[in-house]
Amino acid sequence: MSDKPYRILISRLSAIGDCIATLPMAAAIKAAMPNATITWAVSCAARQLLEICPDVDRVISVPKRYLRTPSDLMAMRRQLRQQPFDCVLDPQSLTKSAALGWMSNAPLRIGFAKPRGRELAPWMNTVSVDSDPDLHVIDAQAELLRPLDIVPGKPQFNLNIPDDVSRWAKQHVTETVGDPNPVIMNPGAGWDSKMWPAERFGQVAAWLRNEHKIPTLIVWAGQRERELAEQIRQVSDGAAVLAADTSLVQLAAVLKHTKLFLSSDTGPMHLAVAVGTRCVTLHGPTRPELSGPYGPEHLSIQKARFDGTSRQRRSADNWSMRAIEVVDVCAGLTQMLSRSSRVAA
Repeated sequence: MSDKPYRILISRLSAIGDCIATLPMAAAIKAAMPNATITWAVSCAARQLLEICPDVDRVISVPKRYLRTPSDLMAMRRQLRQQPFDCVLDPQSLTKSAALGWMSNAPLRIGFAKPRGRELAPWMNTVSVDSDPDLHVIDAQAELLRPLDIVPGKPQFNLNIPDDVSRWAKQHVTETVGDPNPVIMNPGAGWDSKMWPAERFGQVAAWLRNEHKIPTLIVWAGQRERELAEQIRQVSDGAAVLAADTSLVQLAAVLKHTKLFLSSDTGPMHLAVAVGTRCVTLHGPTRPELSGPYGPEHLSIQKARFDGTSRQRRSADNWSMRAIEVVDVCAGLTQMLSRSSRVAA
């Protein structure tokens, strides 16, 4: 453990789930170097979570297309050089993330070598770390700390949810479904290829009520997910109920009040993991051992694996998700509910 002051920039701009999966990096730095000052550059809604993370001292908002707008580019350069950095960590390792480190003029800029490092990132960073492509994203990002002589322990997701938000979440969940610990599901995904059919979510919710007397709460964000949530409610014949529109911080608090969380590979899944909620996750175009819920307490279901480039997997339809049947998910939920019953006993 070092007491040396150190100014570090984490350049993890997007997406929400990936930013959440990077939180253990900040925790490991603070554990090894308590006097380090950590600044995080972000361009998505994950900023809300970074602002309640005690391991992050400062957050810089980056315009999503800053590299294409000269005025934004120059503004970012000025901001990054106002407070010099000793080190930049680039877990995203794309041109847009590596360029921030390069513009900061930090003497040490650590990112991934190929294939995790893509585009111009391996040339813009001063140290390129080789990483096993079969490592989970959280374990891979821990390897970026090797040049700093930091050996992380068990990943920690430190989020200080405000007490008033926690109280609201407990009340909202109980009043909405009549149960303080329902199953919570989220039908959304960043890629259409990662979407599981809404009617199947609805059938699972009806099964949970009929077989286990457990209600379902649907969390959602944006108009599209709201429409999917409404489809789920209708198919479930009222067994599933829509949650309120929430911020990410409110969602984190809501996710703490659940027996299980069910979703595809998406941001709310990573948030559920971060707050200690057990997950059942559905995978098609992504590999659960690489980007699924971290830890043995979760269960991932994959019936068809779609191998291809990131672009190909992103642009595909959801055939690999449709390979997962309702019976597969019900069996997984039964297994997980049985585990919790044994623990309670």
